[in-house]
Amino acid sequence: MLLAILVLVACAGSDPVAAPGAPDGEDTPPPASFVAVPFVSAHRGGAAYAPENTMLAYRNAARLGVDDFETDMLLTADGVAVLIHDDTLDRTTDCSGNVADKTYAEILGCDAAYWWSPGQATTSPDAARAHPLRGRGVTVPTAAELFAFAAGFQGAYAPTVTIEIKIAPADPLGATAAAALVELIHASGIADRIIVQSFNPLAIDSVKRLDASIKTLYLTPSGAYLSLAYAIAGGHDYVAPSFDSPDLDAAFVTAAHAAGKLVEPWTADREADIRTLIELGVDGIITNYPGCLLAMQERLHTARLAPAEAGAVELEPCR
Repeated sequence: MLLAILVLVACAGSDPVAAPGAPDGEDTPPPASFVAVPFVSAHRGGAAYAPENTMLAYRNAARLGVDDFETDMLLTADGVAVLIHDDTLDRTTDCSGNVADKTYAEILGCDAAYWWSPGQATTSPDAARAHPLRGRGVTVPTAAELFAFAAGFQGAYAPTVTIEIKIAPADPLGATAAAALVELIHASGIADRIIVQSFNPLAIDSVKRLDASIKTLYLTPSGAYLSLAYAIAGGHDYVAPSFDSPDLDAAFVTAAHAAGKLVEPWTADREADIRTLIELGVDGIITNYPGCLLAMQERLHTARLAPAEAGAVELEPCR
């Protein structure tokens, strides 16, 4: 019964999502967090609207009013936790080479908006497309920067941070990254609002061994029930199968909830796929287009989806 009520509240009707037409809302604070189900997790900060895994993206995501900042973490050669998805710098910046081989100072000199183009689900280098934020000083941030930014919200709007320990060749068990990340979480002041995720189950196991109170999320490309079994055995808090996993259905969501686990699929960008997940009763949705779900929930309070720094960029809320 509770699940049915939550689904009805989240759906808020079945009309197609319209382009945002509400007042821009630039001078108003974001609305309260976690007032609708499913909650909105901005994948890499909402990569369709702003350069992925940058502070510009997370500031933009906060402006939209997302509930959760999703991000990726790798360690530099000098042990700094930086927010970047790939092992290399090539896809998203004007630099090249392995993140693990560069110092933080070297990476700080890279243009993290160099290949970003408005509307791409995630950045894909294309010289024929517009790149309106090149040369604007957008850098690869640190995990500490994002934690500090999130910690600045202490009122009704209090977003969480979900940070992924990437599978890195130099740290195959994820233990080094887990230790560094737990230290940062302890220093953040918002440990209760940080979730550690990974496709590497050993990495989140390491986090739980270091501090069982830290929330953890198990990412899986498929096999929802296997992920649930592992989450139950390891004491992990969330399961996150791919949104199109064949066994991700209402029965799975019910089973996960019965086991005390939250279900947060990745990465649904199309309105139809998001509606399907809502109907299944999931708890959260990771998306590159967070404005899509916010609009469906009538929580999108701004007409501009891209950062002001991008100029006159018109974007659709959904893919």
